[in-house]
Amino acid sequence: MRTIRDSLFGFLNFDSLKVSTSNTKDKGSAVVEFVILAIPLFLPIIIYITQFADVSAIEINSRNLVREVVRAYATSEDLGDAQSRANTMLHFGAERMGFTEEEISSMTLSFSCSSHRCLTAGESVSARLHVTSSQTHRVIDVSAQEYVSPWQ
Repeated sequence: MRTIRDSLFGFLNFDSLKVSTSNTKDKGSAVVEFVILAIPLFLPIIIYITQFADVSAIEINSRNLVREVVRAYATSEDLGDAQSRANTMLHFGAERMGFTEEEISSMTLSFSCSSHRCLTAGESVSARLHVTSSQTHRVIDVSAQEYVSPWQ
């Protein structure tokens, strides 16, 4: 007696398509093969992601630091006080933000103003900070701008 399966798929031999059970000696070999292949493939990706995260953290902290430094500079009463406040903020902020001693010593800070009278009301003060990362030895260059308040 022919079944529907035989009439539709008579040309296939379903008995030969049975999945064989695995040997006990092959048990667990897929895990070993995956580990052997995955470690060389994923290790460079993990290294790249951690390096990228380190550089990104230093850049974000540098950007925040230079913004605070230029704010301290722009809110000062005179130029002598402004430079002193900016340097104090630079060293205090760098230590608080987790920069290493090597990175702090590599920092160079420069200011520029929109005119020759730097701290007059409405003037623009820009600061540029260069930091060399102690881990990757990359030079990070960030800047910020602040306006001197007319209500000082």
